[in-house]
Amino acid sequence: MEWGDCWLAPAPLQEGLAAEVRRGIGGILPGWAPRLAAVPWVVRANTRFVAVRFAYMPPALSSWINLVVSQDNSCRYCYGVTRALLKVLGYGDAQIDRIERDVHLADMARAEQAALEFARKVSHANPRPTPGERERLAQAGWAPAAIAEIAYAAASAGFPNRIATAFAIPPEPFERWAERPLARLVRPLLARRLRGRPAAPLIAPPPAGPCGDVISALGDSPGAQALRATIDEALASPVLPRRSKVLMLAVVGRALDCPRSEAEARAELGALGIEPAALERVLANLGGPELDRREAALVPFARETVRYQASALQRRTRALADVLSVAEVIEAVGIAALANVVARLSILLDRC
Repeated sequence: MEWGDCWLAPAPLQEGLAAEVRRGIGGILPGWAPRLAAVPWVVRANTRFVAVRFAYMPPALSSWINLVVSQDNSCRYCYGVTRALLKVLGYGDAQIDRIERDVHLADMARAEQAALEFARKVSHANPRPTPGERERLAQAGWAPAAIAEIAYAAASAGFPNRIATAFAIPPEPFERWAERPLARLVRPLLARRLRGRPAAPLIAPPPAGPCGDVISALGDSPGAQALRATIDEALASPVLPRRSKVLMLAVVGRALDCPRSEAEARAELGALGIEPAALERVLANLGGPELDRREAALVPFARETVRYQASALQRRTRALADVLSVAEVIEAVGIAALANVVARLSILLDRC
């Protein structure tokens, strides 16, 4: 996987945030956390999406989904960490390689193969997965609540993928440690800690609020609360103007053929003063006289994050720093990553 140099310098984290990250990610502070410190909600969101537990999907499946989605998104950082974790959990290189080549060659049940195949389609979204493909998961034995979590696992894995790729976050030392002889001795102890157990369902968030229909599709899965908190924090953040953020949501919704995301963004942008015809020109041309200097850079950047080559995305992200502050660049990447999660997850609302 192509990978450049990270230009984000580490910075002190907001008080209490380092402890929050450690609680979420097994007691460690990963390298991306201090590099994203200028925008605390992005740190918290990345932690939530990395550490989320599932109530209806088998815990082991989430690691495999992380692997195939990281491979699909060409995320060197997430791919390396996930592969190292799988080795700690006892999987061999040959089995991991078979998953990467073709899930149908893997030593796993047909239901798991179907879940991984669906996860790849959610991640790639070219074309957008159909209700019929969700139905095939049901035919393979997955209950509706588990199907929703499989879709969420695949869509939400794209958030840390895009964060790490856009900024070329350096690999973690854990990758090298997992290959050492000492690591093999302690693997059984670590594996027991990492496997975990299914989480208990949580109270479903109320359907009101931005993207409420998509979140409601997750029911009482823990992912619903994680996504609700992230969307609310992202839109409330003062780093970028709300109008700029909603424009990015509209661009990603259009690119991913998500009419719900686009319609919701259109309604809010109308209230913020952008006429429908002007917005249509912006979405069609990725620019226009209606945009300020900041938005003129953010709108095409948002489109770039939908499907990308790692090196190109890293160059585009670095170029944003010529127009925006470091905090604004971090928030822009976070908003674009979040928009991709929501637009992909909206497949749960599609009907035949």
